[in-house]
Amino acid sequence: MNAPTVEPVVRSSNESRLSRIDTFWGYLFIAAPLLGFIIFAAGPLVASLVLGFMRWDALRSPRWTGLDNWREMLFGDPLVWTAMYNTAFLLLGVPISLALALVVSLLMNQSVFGARAFRVIYYLPNILPLAALALIWLWIFNPDFGLLNYSLRTLGLPVEWTRINWLQDRQTVKPALIIMGVWAGLGFQALIYLAALQGVRRDLYEAAEVDGAGLWAKFWGVTWPALTPTTFFLLVTSLIGGFQTFVQPYIMTRGGPQYASTTLVMLIWQNAFRDLQMGYASAQAWLVGVVIIAITALNFALARRWVFYEA
Repeated sequence: MNAPTVEPVVRSSNESRLSRIDTFWGYLFIAAPLLGFIIFAAGPLVASLVLGFMRWDALRSPRWTGLDNWREMLFGDPLVWTAMYNTAFLLLGVPISLALALVVSLLMNQSVFGARAFRVIYYLPNILPLAALALIWLWIFNPDFGLLNYSLRTLGLPVEWTRINWLQDRQTVKPALIIMGVWAGLGFQALIYLAALQGVRRDLYEAAEVDGAGLWAKFWGVTWPALTPTTFFLLVTSLIGGFQTFVQPYIMTRGGPQYASTTLVMLIWQNAFRDLQMGYASAQAWLVGVVIIAITALNFALARRWVFYEA
């Protein structure tokens, strides 16, 4: 018995022409974002890596210096480690912000009158420019007529506690910036948590109630496991954003007093655009990038132990 033969499929010239036209338009549509990525992202990324091994003041030709920038940055410049410490200290606001956002989202998830209005109020800071928020908090932290010291005076606290110069004292400037950062990011994080809460399956709560679980048991057994992917997302993005803090301390303190609020990105900006040490600033930028990648990779490795994804 002869095997059946398969007729070869022969495309007509019209089909081939249409295929070439589709391919052309496909490449044309992706050309703009691809060129934008090469020119404004990939190109500067590679250039900064090369400049990290050079001395360049943006006025004269760059000069190859090998590892000099890295040696100075890691072993000869104490400001780098001061800025690293300040940045790490400000990151303490991340867990505080996440905890408060979770509490606020749980409250906003209740069926009470005016819940939608509260959601709008909490989210309002996120639609304001960071510069405007910084100016608002400059007034709040003012030692003479600021709202914070005035509130402390109304509580009857001792005079020395009501005349604190929040932004010009080395002991209080970083906590002040943390307070502002928590307030500014609370609305967005609470809204993301709220969306996750409204996606938790009702039947899981019903099953827990049948087993006699109370509020606390339902939270730890049902709500929290369902929120761990959202918490992981907010944790990673907040840490990445925290390492890039620049606008708030630049406007409010200029990095002072005595570099007590100088962050890594502020230090990079100063070296690049104030001192014109482009090569040295490029090396510092890559240091920040490496630290962010390492912390993000560590978070992904640890996520297997506490993040639960619904099967």
